[in-house]
Amino acid sequence: MQQPKMIVLGLITQGMNYGLEMEKHVEATNMRLWAQIGTSTIYKALRDLEAEECVTARPGIAKRGPGKTVYEITNKGKKTLDHLVGEALTSHESVYSDRIAGLVFALSLPKAKAREKVAHCVEGLNHALETLADERQRRDIRSAQIVIDYYRDVYEAERRALIAVQENILNKGSKEK
Repeated sequence: MQQPKMIVLGLITQGMNYGLEMEKHVEATNMRLWAQIGTSTIYKALRDLEAEECVTARPGIAKRGPGKTVYEITNKGKKTLDHLVGEALTSHESVYSDRIAGLVFALSLPKAKAREKVAHCVEGLNHALETLADERQRRDIRSAQIVIDYYRDVYEAERRALIAVQENILNKGSKEK
C-alpha cells in the first residue's frame, strides 16, 4: 500500500518535519476518516522512505533528552510524491462499503430480521452524520472540512439507499421469508 508514503511525503512538503507533528496533524484534520494512517504507520513510512532515499533524517536539537528526528524530502522523494499522487488520482477503484454489501445480503434474511438490522444501521448513520456536522464546525482547517463534507455526502447516500430498501422492499407486503 503506497498511501501512507504519499501522505507522509505530502505532510513533509507542507512543512511537517517530525513524526509527532505529522501525527498531531492527522488527528487535528480527522484524516483517519479516509486514510488508514496511525502513529506506527507514519514512523514505518518514514523509515521506508529514508531507506528508499526519498527523505533524509537528521537529529534535531533538544533542550533536554534526545532531539526529535527532522525529516526532509529529497528530489527523489518529490518525484515519488508526484508519481504517487498521480497514481492515486487516476485510480479506478470504487468506494467500498461494508454497509452496502450488508444491505444487499440483508435481503436474504427474513424480512423482520432485515428490517431490524437496516433500521439499526440507519440510526447509526444518523448518529455519524450528526458527529460529522459537529466535527466540521470544530475544524478550521479547510482540507479537513472538505473531507468531512465528502464523508457526509457518502453517508447520506448510504442512508438514502437503506431507507429506500426499507420503504420499497422490506415494508411492502406482509409475506415473511
